[in-house]
Amino acid sequence: MRSKRLTITDKYIDQNGHVGEAGYLSIAIDALWDFNEKIGLSKKYLELSCAPVTFSTKIDYQKEVFENEEIEFILENIGQPEDDRRWVRQIRLLKNTCELAVKIVAQGAWFDLEKRKIMSPPDELKNLFIKFIGDPIST
Repeated sequence: MRSKRLTITDKYIDQNGHVGEAGYLSIAIDALWDFNEKIGLSKKYLELSCAPVTFSTKIDYQKEVFENEEIEFILENIGQPEDDRRWVRQIRLLKNTCELAVKIVAQGAWFDLEKRKIMSPPDELKNLFIKFIGDPIST
Protein backbone atom coordinates (compact mmCIF):
# COMPACT_ATOMS: atom_id res chain seq x y z
CA MET A 1 0.00 0.00 0.00
CA ARG A 2 1.26 3.44 -0.85
CA SER A 3 -0.06 6.77 0.37
CA LYS A 4 0.50 10.45 -0.18
CA ARG A 5 -1.00 13.62 1.30
CA LEU A 6 -2.43 16.24 -1.08
CA THR A 7 -4.01 19.65 -0.68
CA ILE A 8 -7.01 20.26 -2.92
CA THR A 9 -6.68 23.22 -5.29
CA ASP A 10 -9.36 25.06 -7.25
CA LYS A 11 -8.36 22.96 -10.30
CA TYR A 12 -10.58 20.15 -8.99
CA ILE A 13 -13.56 22.19 -7.74
CA ASP A 14 -16.82 22.14 -9.72
CA GLN A 15 -19.73 24.59 -9.92
CA ASN A 16 -21.17 23.16 -6.68
CA GLY A 17 -18.12 24.29 -4.72
CA HIS A 18 -16.72 20.85 -3.99
CA VAL A 19 -14.53 18.33 -5.80
CA GLY A 20 -16.54 17.08 -8.75
CA GLU A 21 -16.71 13.77 -10.56
CA ALA A 22 -13.88 14.53 -13.00
CA GLY A 23 -11.88 16.14 -10.20
CA TYR A 24 -11.73 13.00 -8.08
CA LEU A 25 -10.53 10.91 -10.99
CA SER A 26 -7.95 13.57 -11.95
CA ILE A 27 -6.65 13.76 -8.37
CA ALA A 28 -6.30 9.98 -8.21
CA ILE A 29 -4.63 9.59 -11.60
CA ASP A 30 -2.30 12.59 -11.08
CA ALA A 31 -1.16 11.08 -7.77
CA LEU A 32 -0.80 7.62 -9.33
CA TRP A 33 1.35 8.93 -12.20
CA ASP A 34 3.46 10.92 -9.74
CA PHE A 35 3.92 7.80 -7.61
CA ASN A 36 4.89 5.70 -10.67
CA GLU A 37 7.40 8.37 -11.73
CA LYS A 38 9.00 8.67 -8.28
CA ILE A 39 9.56 4.94 -7.83
CA GLY A 40 10.75 4.40 -11.39
CA LEU A 41 7.81 2.35 -12.67
CA SER A 42 7.06 4.78 -15.52
CA LYS A 43 10.60 4.34 -16.85
CA LYS A 44 10.44 0.57 -16.35
CA TYR A 45 7.16 0.35 -18.28
CA LEU A 46 8.85 1.95 -21.30
CA GLU A 47 12.03 -0.09 -20.89
CA LEU A 48 10.07 -3.38 -20.85
CA SER A 49 7.50 -2.16 -23.41
CA CYS A 50 4.69 -3.23 -21.09
CA ALA A 51 2.37 -0.94 -19.14
CA PRO A 52 -1.00 -1.08 -17.39
CA VAL A 53 -4.09 -0.09 -19.38
CA THR A 54 -7.44 0.55 -17.68
CA PHE A 55 -10.65 -1.02 -19.02
CA SER A 56 -13.16 0.06 -16.37
CA THR A 57 -13.35 2.37 -13.39
CA LYS A 58 -15.98 2.49 -10.65
CA ILE A 59 -16.16 5.47 -8.31
CA ASP A 60 -18.03 5.38 -4.99
CA TYR A 61 -18.58 8.82 -3.42
CA GLN A 62 -18.90 9.02 0.36
CA LYS A 63 -18.03 12.54 1.61
CA GLU A 64 -17.63 15.97 0.04
CA VAL A 65 -14.14 17.43 -0.28
CA PHE A 66 -13.55 21.18 -0.59
CA GLU A 67 -10.81 23.49 -1.79
CA ASN A 68 -7.78 23.72 0.54
CA GLU A 69 -8.72 20.50 2.34
CA GLU A 70 -5.91 18.03 2.81
CA ILE A 71 -6.64 14.48 1.73
CA GLU A 72 -4.69 11.25 1.73
CA PHE A 73 -4.28 9.23 -1.46
CA ILE A 74 -3.93 5.47 -0.79
CA LEU A 75 -3.06 3.03 -3.58
CA GLU A 76 -3.86 -0.65 -3.01
CA ASN A 77 -3.59 -3.86 -4.98
CA ILE A 78 -6.94 -5.52 -4.27
CA GLY A 79 -6.76 -8.55 -6.45
CA GLN A 80 -4.90 -10.67 -8.88
CA PRO A 81 -7.24 -12.33 -11.36
CA GLU A 82 -6.35 -15.86 -12.44
CA ASP A 83 -5.40 -14.44 -15.84
CA ASP A 84 -2.03 -12.86 -15.04
CA ARG A 85 -2.49 -10.44 -17.93
CA ARG A 86 -5.09 -8.60 -15.84
CA TRP A 87 -4.99 -6.51 -12.64
CA VAL A 88 -7.33 -4.78 -10.18
CA ARG A 89 -6.36 -1.73 -8.12
CA GLN A 90 -8.09 0.46 -5.60
CA ILE A 91 -7.44 4.09 -4.81
CA ARG A 92 -8.98 5.57 -1.69
CA LEU A 93 -9.07 9.28 -0.96
CA LEU A 94 -9.47 9.98 2.76
CA LYS A 95 -10.40 13.27 4.37
CA ASN A 96 -8.12 14.63 7.08
CA THR A 97 -10.57 13.14 9.59
CA CYS A 98 -9.71 9.67 8.18
CA GLU A 99 -13.20 9.46 6.69
CA LEU A 100 -13.45 7.87 3.28
CA ALA A 101 -14.30 10.51 0.68
CA VAL A 102 -14.03 8.39 -2.46
CA LYS A 103 -13.13 4.84 -3.42
CA ILE A 104 -12.03 4.21 -7.00
CA VAL A 105 -11.70 0.63 -8.22
CA ALA A 106 -10.17 0.08 -11.64
CA GLN A 107 -9.72 -3.09 -13.65
CA GLY A 108 -7.34 -3.46 -16.52
CA ALA A 109 -4.60 -5.46 -18.13
CA TRP A 110 -0.93 -5.35 -18.95
CA PHE A 111 -0.45 -3.94 -22.43
CA ASP A 112 2.34 -4.68 -24.92
CA LEU A 113 3.33 -1.19 -26.10
CA GLU A 114 4.72 -2.48 -29.41
CA LYS A 115 2.10 -5.06 -30.44
CA ARG A 116 -0.74 -3.01 -28.89
CA LYS A 117 -2.29 -6.11 -27.30
CA ILE A 118 -2.71 -7.34 -23.74
CA MET A 119 0.07 -9.58 -22.49
CA SER A 120 1.41 -11.33 -19.42
CA PRO A 121 3.84 -8.92 -17.79
CA PRO A 122 7.52 -9.91 -17.56
CA ASP A 123 8.46 -11.36 -14.15
CA GLU A 124 10.62 -8.30 -13.46
CA LEU A 125 7.59 -6.05 -13.82
CA LYS A 126 5.31 -8.33 -11.77
CA ASN A 127 7.89 -8.37 -8.97
CA LEU A 128 8.32 -4.58 -9.03
CA PHE A 129 4.57 -4.05 -9.04
CA ILE A 130 4.15 -6.26 -5.96
CA LYS A 131 7.18 -4.66 -4.28
CA PHE A 132 5.91 -1.12 -4.73
CA ILE A 133 2.13 -1.54 -4.76
CA GLY A 134 1.90 -4.48 -2.37
CA ASP A 135 0.34 -7.90 -2.24
CA PRO A 136 -3.38 -8.10 -2.90
CA ILE A 137 -5.54 -7.13 0.07
CA SER A 138 -9.11 -8.03 0.93
CA THR A 139 -11.75 -5.33 0.51
